[in-house]
Amino acid sequence: MKVSLKTFAIETLEIAQWNVLKAIFRLKPQDFEVQIRPYFNPINWIVGHLTIQMDYIFNFLCQGKRMTSDAFRHFYYAPREKIEEIRDFPLSIMELIDLFLEVSKSSFDYLEVLPEYKYHELPEKNENNVETVSELIQRVSLHFLGHTGQIIWIKKYLGKGGAFVMGVKKKQRDDSLAKWQKWWSENKEKYKEKDNQNVILN
Repeated sequence: MKVSLKTFAIETLEIAQWNVLKAIFRLKPQDFEVQIRPYFNPINWIVGHLTIQMDYIFNFLCQGKRMTSDAFRHFYYAPREKIEEIRDFPLSIMELIDLFLEVSKSSFDYLEVLPEYKYHELPEKNENNVETVSELIQRVSLHFLGHTGQIIWIKKYLGKGGAFVMGVKKKQRDDSLAKWQKWWSENKEKYKEKDNQNVILN
C-alpha cells in the first residue's frame, strides 16, 4: 500500500514524540533532577529543550505564534554546564510535561490539517530557514530520538534501564500511549512541587 508523504512524516514524528514519553514513563520526580556527571544535563532540561524546538518549528515558523516564553526559551536552549546553572528550573516537572504535551498537540493539530503539497514547501512564516516542512519534521524527529538516547543513558545510571526506538506499529503506539496518559492523569500531582536540589552522581 502506498503511503503519502504527509502520513509518513506525521507518523515519523509521532514515533519520535512517543519515544520521549515512553522514556520518562513512571520515573520518580527526583529522577528528573539528577545530573549523572558534571556538565551533563538532567532529564527535565532535555524535556524543556525538546519543547522549545517543537514550539519554534511547528508553532512559530509554521503558524506565527509562541507557546513558550522568552525566559523559558533562554533557559532551555543551550546546555547548562554547571550545577549552579540548573538549580532553579523555571517550571515544576508537572508544568514542564504538560507544556510538552500542549506544544505537541498544537504541532500535530497543525500538521493534520496542512495540505500535503505544503509539506514540499517552506513553512508559512519562515525565518531564514531553507528546509521544507517535511524536512523540518525529519529534523525534529532526529533531535527527539537523539535526546531520548540520553534519557535512556541517565535511566541506566539510575538502575532503571529502558529501550528505544519503540512504537513503530501504530496500534502498539496508540495502546501504549493510552496507558501513558492514564498514568500521567493519575499521578501528575506528585510532580507538582519544584525540587531545586539537583543531585550529581559520581
